[in-house]
Amino acid sequence: MQRLKNKKGFTLVELSLSIAFIAILSITIALIINDAISTYRRGLTLNQINTVGMDLVDDMRAAIQNSPAKVVAEICDEVFKGNGSQETSQRNNCKSDGGRKFVSIVKASTNSDKVKIKGEEKEGVPLYGAFCTGAYSYVWNSGYLFTEDNSSLERASLSYKYDGTEENPNDFRLIKVRDENRKVCRSGLVEGDSKYDEFGTNQFEVGEITEEPVVLLSGSGDTANALALYDLSVPAPAADGVNAAFYAVSFILGTVQGGINVMSSGNFCATPDEYDSNFDYCAINKFNFAAQANGG
Repeated sequence: MQRLKNKKGFTLVELSLSIAFIAILSITIALIINDAISTYRRGLTLNQINTVGMDLVDDMRAAIQNSPAKVVAEICDEVFKGNGSQETSQRNNCKSDGGRKFVSIVKASTNSDKVKIKGEEKEGVPLYGAFCTGAYSYVWNSGYLFTEDNSSLERASLSYKYDGTEENPNDFRLIKVRDENRKVCRSGLVEGDSKYDEFGTNQFEVGEITEEPVVLLSGSGDTANALALYDLSVPAPAADGVNAAFYAVSFILGTVQGGINVMSSGNFCATPDEYDSNFDYCAINKFNFAAQANGG
């Protein structure tokens, strides 16, 4: 009988090595694609932060440019005009501070209303506040107030009357209201015994207004549904008292998701293993700008 010829083929070892190689190659490609998608998502989120942030800078700069150029500290004489020792002390404190709290006022968390950041309770975290230019005022709520861990903390609110109707937009992140003479910031401090050194209320007031407030950041919509301020501060403006006043404004804008920690040295998002589902959609940026007030 004729011998059967040996047929060529893969051995079991060669086949196993081929399958292992293909599996490793497939996993590597999948990881590269996943990393590229994550990078793309983070890039889109950061681009959204920068776009919205620059829009806010333009809006605030325009409001400042049309605001009064007079010295803000003059309000100290108007508010604390009594002759008593308490009024004199408050007026002196106000003047030495340049009337800064009539420009920017911020409520920070205390021992009784600590903010939870990644499960850790912290004091001194900005909760809400207002920036008053003398033409328009901006009232904001911190992004922390919209996280599940801090849902029990009170948000800032603004009471006003527009077209004869009492309004109170509770659940906002940033709104702008026509507010001459800085009534919003004054209402936050001038209450009860009129202590200039203390934040008096979380209920800002502006009274009767002629223009309906503009919502700049809200909890809905495509532009800012995930964004909120985490801080907004403005020192007392430098003014010559006649022609111009110069403002330096600083604010932190970030996403509500991702475990943002503004109390850390870098203002970073949480690490991926802590907030896997939201890390790609987490971004934060700090904006600083200067503007000149030229109004009368």
